Amino acid sequence: MRKFNITIEIMPTDSVLDPQGEAIELTLKDNSKYQANNFRVGKRIEFVIESKNNLSAKNTVKELCEKFLVNEIIEKYKIKIENAKN
Repeated sequence: MRKFNITIEIMPTDSVLDPQGEAIELTLKDNSKYQANNFRVGKRIEFVIESKNNLSAKNTVKELCEKFLVNEIIEKYKIKIENAKN
């Protein structure tokens, strides 16, 4: 079995209201020093998984996302898989 470093980035879908992003924008709207807008706030999950190969690891992580980690109705996600350093 090989070890893989997994990173999952989870963001609200574009059609979903993002109250944390809106709060950041409201905080900065009266501050002319920062010209930033369209904030979206998400989550990042990192862990190590043992699997036979990259494809098997990807399938396992996708299943974890769909069953436990991501609400696909309001969230989208990206998976990054890297070989773990021993």
